[in-house]
Amino acid sequence: MVVEKKIKAKFPITEEERKLISLVDDYEEEIIDLLQNLVKIDSLNMSEFQFYDISKIFEFTKKYMEKEGFTAKLYKVPFLSKKEDEFYYNLIVSHKGNSLGKTLQFNGHLDIVPYSPDKWNPDTPPLGGVIKDEKLYGRGAFDMKAGVACQMIAMKLLKNSGVKFSGKIQMWFTPDEETHGAYGSAFMTKNHFDVVNTDATIISEPSIIKPLSSPSIGIGEKGPHWVKLAFHGVAGHGSWPKEKSNAINKAVRFIAKAEKKLKIKKCKAPISKIQYVKMLLSRVSFSDYRKIRSFTGEKVPLDKDKRNLGNLHKTTFSFNEIKAGIKTNVIPDRCELNVDFRTMPGLTTQELFDSIVKYCSKLKYRIELPEGYINLQHSNQKFKQEPVDITLTIITIGVGSSINPHSEFGKVLKNSFETIYQVKPIFTFNTGFSDAGNMREAGIKDIFVIGPGGRNAHNANEYAEISTLNDITKLYLLIAFRYLKS
Repeated sequence: MVVEKKIKAKFPITEEERKLISLVDDYEEEIIDLLQNLVKIDSLNMSEFQFYDISKIFEFTKKYMEKEGFTAKLYKVPFLSKKEDEFYYNLIVSHKGNSLGKTLQFNGHLDIVPYSPDKWNPDTPPLGGVIKDEKLYGRGAFDMKAGVACQMIAMKLLKNSGVKFSGKIQMWFTPDEETHGAYGSAFMTKNHFDVVNTDATIISEPSIIKPLSSPSIGIGEKGPHWVKLAFHGVAGHGSWPKEKSNAINKAVRFIAKAEKKLKIKKCKAPISKIQYVKMLLSRVSFSDYRKIRSFTGEKVPLDKDKRNLGNLHKTTFSFNEIKAGIKTNVIPDRCELNVDFRTMPGLTTQELFDSIVKYCSKLKYRIELPEGYINLQHSNQKFKQEPVDITLTIITIGVGSSINPHSEFGKVLKNSFETIYQVKPIFTFNTGFSDAGNMREAGIKDIFVIGPGGRNAHNANEYAEISTLNDITKLYLLIAFRYLKS
């Protein structure tokens, strides 16, 4: 158990604000019901190259918000195949205040990652929305349908409360954040920038650092650089091993030596290690800080890794997919390895590729890069004479990004956070991608990430913590009121 240090809010809540956010308590069951309904709708996202119809969840959210009196518009995005019946939706819902003013945007993705039903507990199936021990289970419950449900209810309460506000509040639902947003945030910022370029945006991705109970506030994130490395070898009979030309052996050698020999340029993190430690210690005692550093969550026997906070301050890589071989007694001549690089702000794609090329040169592998990138091996006559060992292709690319948390809206968010949670805010730089990456890259300002708690995102038995839903809904509602107050 971690005890968080309570503080007195700089901007105490007014009576009008108290009445407004108290409405959330009356809607606790509706938040849960809405989340259950969202979880029960299959919105699977297999791949940005494989279509899966998730229109049902967009039609559900559109109908729900229209019933509450919001203006709603679906934006149709054609899939790669260009088939008439294969497309994705983005949904924008909005409501104007009593006079002209700023626009506050809520944002959330409705897609979920794949799941294996047999890995889940029988009484908490992936699309069940089952409540057990104050946890609501389901794929996407934590990442991020809980945050979406809370924002929807906050918008509904602001509109129906009768309080006066200026400007406009809107919510943008995206279809494919889990695959870097080609049909969502990237498409909309390119084709409908004026619609989504608002004065401020809150993305309701989960942001509670376990074992804390209050959320952190995300001000930036790493850039996903997903690449496929195709290792080329020579086929043969399995009874006569080819140690150097077996494509799997080549990939294994690449993997085995990468941790020590793949050197990537260091970039300054938006939040330094010292700043991060100071913020944590402003929230908890030193002994509880040590609990946060060593926290691993629910015990899984095969999980030997501890939380490495150092990953917040450097570019990382993870080998996550491998494909090779056709038969047990046939040596493979090709092995495909998908690598997930997460790059710090300031590191360019070219600089990352330079690091990969230098590493391949150490291994005496010749590598070919996609067209448009400089290959350092091309200036080395030795490699020009060798056959290609590796072909690198890009799966997706996104740049790391961050914002200044001390903007006008940032101050509203910080002060509202202190009012609701009565603890010091912790600003974080996130390792994972959110739609904020594409939005910041397009030039949209003041994007913050803050959302409810839970566990097991992208894993079996994912759940949202019901106890965190009310407070985050109150926070969204208070921020909206303070920012848009007439």
